[in-house]
Amino acid sequence: MAGCGHEVVHYYLHGSAFPLYPVDYRGARCIRLRDPPVDVIERRDNVVVGGVLNLASIVLVSHLYSVIPLFDAVVAHDAHSSLVVLAAETLGVKTAYYVHMWTHSPLDILAVVHARRVLCNSRLTESKILGAVQAEGKVKVVYPASPYDPVSEPPRHSRERPLVVIPSRFQDNKSPRLVLRALEEAKKRVEFDVLVFGRGAENYQLPEWIVNRGTVSEEEKLRLYRSADLVLQVGFPEPFGLVALEAISQGAPALVSNQSGVGEVLPGEAIYTPDDLAEKLVQYLSSRELREELWHKERESWIMKRTWRDVWREIEEEIMK
Repeated sequence: MAGCGHEVVHYYLHGSAFPLYPVDYRGARCIRLRDPPVDVIERRDNVVVGGVLNLASIVLVSHLYSVIPLFDAVVAHDAHSSLVVLAAETLGVKTAYYVHMWTHSPLDILAVVHARRVLCNSRLTESKILGAVQAEGKVKVVYPASPYDPVSEPPRHSRERPLVVIPSRFQDNKSPRLVLRALEEAKKRVEFDVLVFGRGAENYQLPEWIVNRGTVSEEEKLRLYRSADLVLQVGFPEPFGLVALEAISQGAPALVSNQSGVGEVLPGEAIYTPDDLAEKLVQYLSSRELREELWHKERESWIMKRTWRDVWREIEEEIMK
């Protein structure tokens, strides 16, 4: 947005920046608000599960209500920003509500009903919205882009056993039992190593044969992608699956769920189902040539040529409507 000549202020929760202290990020003024306390805490399978959705929405709107009239438009992201949509519409400011993950919560429904335009990251997400709210003609699919410029050639690895990298916390919606079962079945037919990383992944218990790196830095994340022979994006469903684009940009071929938004834009060879995941793993982990062929097809797909400037132009067009 800032690259297209707009003055952009991005308000957000969480992160390492000092709260309420503006920082510049590629021309946008970014302000981290104070984090709300966790509003739901429970222990499930020896893992602490928490949610901040309701309190986060209150925190955001209470911080922003007085400054909303200073802006020409508000682009709100996901359910925790739903009350900001309602406040902006009440104050006469144009709104677009961008849905990454549809929660079926009253907050999501509230934002869809009141926003002037509703944007989402895939046809999969669009179908979930329209299945819950009568919003035909109001919803537009705007696919994201890779956060990183794609490399021209994949890195070469000299190790004997290929490495499968899974960027995931392995929480319930990532279907951990199904994925682990497929990995175990594939390991009976081909030797490979598995590494998992993701924010909070250190809180999940995984089999000893999986290396769990837990929360990693941005630099370490890119290094892990570059070290991978194959990246497995998990989730049934997965609203989009940005990790697949991240992996491809760093030279690693990615396998993606058929119940994911990114599966709508990548070549068919990259897509697996719950039933054929093990077979797909064996197929690609048995052949470096097949992995490189898959990566080149993914690298040349239109989504990898897409930029965030393209994304913003589509969002801007919808807001101007």
